Amino acid sequence: MSLQNKFWVLRQNYGEITDQRDMETVINKCNIITCPWGGWGLPRQNVIDGIYNASVSDESRRSSKGQDRRFVEEMQIGDIVLIPFTHKRGCIIARIISDVDFATESGFHWKQDDGKIRIGEFTDGLPFRPVARHIQIISDNFDVGDKRKLGMHTLCSLTQHIVYSIFCNH
Repeated sequence: MSLQNKFWVLRQNYGEITDQRDMETVINKCNIITCPWGGWGLPRQNVIDGIYNASVSDESRRSSKGQDRRFVEEMQIGDIVLIPFTHKRGCIIARIISDVDFATESGFHWKQDDGKIRIGEFTDGLPFRPVARHIQIISDNFDVGDKRKLGMHTLCSLTQHIVYSIFCNH
């Protein structure tokens, strides 16, 4: 890791409607992180086309606020990503090892069920081929303590002060 590498927080929860346990399974089995708004439908196509979703709302009625653009244009190979989940205290820490893959073959399918997006190995959904980056998992259960210091955006960079407080206080 060099001084040029950035640290990111990336929540894998499209519009707060994606099952977090499903996303954790995808990350661990496929070694990928997915682009905000890059999972399915028109928002995914907007990312692929380079239009992004700054003013386009998806089924969550939210815009990307530039997070999809940052995933594609600012994240780099070697950057470190901290991935928190709503259902557990520990986070995944990973290193990005690839450029953007605009149609990652995950082997999983997705469907909407009771207002939530489910991703799994079931066959009655559509193929889950997200815009993604491949990762090397460094830790799959790193405790950052108070997750509120990570911010609330789906994707944001971490300041040196926050990185220091997370990693040096353990």
